[in-house]
Amino acid sequence: MSTGLRDWVGLDSVGAFYPFQGLEWLLVLAAVIFWIWWHVRCIRDEDKEMTEAAEHYRRHGVEKFMTPDGKPRRTDLEK
Repeated sequence: MSTGLRDWVGLDSVGAFYPFQGLEWLLVLAAVIFWIWWHVRCIRDEDKEMTEAAEHYRRHGVEKFMTPDGKPRRTDLEK
């Protein structure tokens, strides 16, 4: 791959010589859209997970999973 430059003289007259020059705004726009989509997706997934957990605790009772002081009950260690 060649840039077409033959010497280092007059580099101040040479513009940018990297791929996709002039499309930086498009790449930034794509990154911002992806970033917003990612946050929305994470919020939806976490909301769904919390809703399922709340329903599970409502169905089985919180007392079965937590002690009165709010610590988790380790039922798997009890015999």
